[in-house]
Amino acid sequence: MSSTIPPPSACARRRIAVLAAGLLALTLGLTACGDGDGGASGGGETRTVVDATGAKVEVPAAPKRVVALNETDLDSALALGVQPVGVTNGRFAKDVPGYLKTRLTGDYKIVGDLGTPVLEKVAQARPDLILAGFIADQKVIEQLRKITPATVLTTKMTEDWKATFTRTAEVLGKPAQGGTVLAGYDARVKKVKEGLGAAAGATVSIVRWNATGPSYMLKDHFSSLVIRDLGLNRPAGQLTPAGFSPSDALSLENLTTLDGDWMFLGTLNPDSDAALAEARKIPAFTDLGVVRAGHVVNVDGAIWTSRGGPAAAGSVLGDVEKALAPRR
Repeated sequence: MSSTIPPPSACARRRIAVLAAGLLALTLGLTACGDGDGGASGGGETRTVVDATGAKVEVPAAPKRVVALNETDLDSALALGVQPVGVTNGRFAKDVPGYLKTRLTGDYKIVGDLGTPVLEKVAQARPDLILAGFIADQKVIEQLRKITPATVLTTKMTEDWKATFTRTAEVLGKPAQGGTVLAGYDARVKKVKEGLGAAAGATVSIVRWNATGPSYMLKDHFSSLVIRDLGLNRPAGQLTPAGFSPSDALSLENLTTLDGDWMFLGTLNPDSDAALAEARKIPAFTDLGVVRAGHVVNVDGAIWTSRGGPAAAGSVLGDVEKALAPRR
């Protein structure tokens, strides 16, 4: 004797449909988590790198979603062909530095200001690698590592920009490309140096004009190192030992420290022309030999008086070449 199983009721059919939809959504969610595009925890091959503090960090072998938390990281990433999905505003600015913004061709999110990322915005960028620059606040680093363990301190404040760039190229899995970029920089340095003519070996002053008074870039600052590569000199008063940052603001009595054969003057304010105009109202400034000679060059302070990578170094070389090299 056979029995017939009755068809499910309408209510039962609805329950089955809901259960099937739920299982499908779960399957798709697990797939998305494992496709390598949703964070470092999504699986995939990894490598171990050494950060700027000497700590070992596991990072994706081929990162797909990189967040860069300072201008040096952004500059370095772009030079290596990496378009970050998250970036910070420039120093004392409310946007990405102009010389880097023009190179950002992909979709990206502003995730805060330099040194103070907004953790929620960083998380929304879904990074699988965070280039954290030189953030000193350990609590911030711990929070970033909750977003992705692949958070790397890339920068030592006391090292040459080329060493930082080389480390970042390794973190991004592009050491060969990094070597090619630096070789290109060296070739450009040689070309500019050979074209300086009578200006070869000139004494160059690098000045940031602040609201509180002018300061000069110390001898091991980013732009100072580019100037040194060109065989140019700095005024004796600007050779402060262990100098990796701007000097303290100078009083009017000490403005002679700024004198030299040439002066490259920048500001972090949006209107650098206004800063130079203000400087020219000060007799102690206009009495300097470099000013009387007409050898003051107005430059982008976000490049010359901050930290940078290959693009910033190339801009410094271009400014020097334009100002000092004889016209042909």
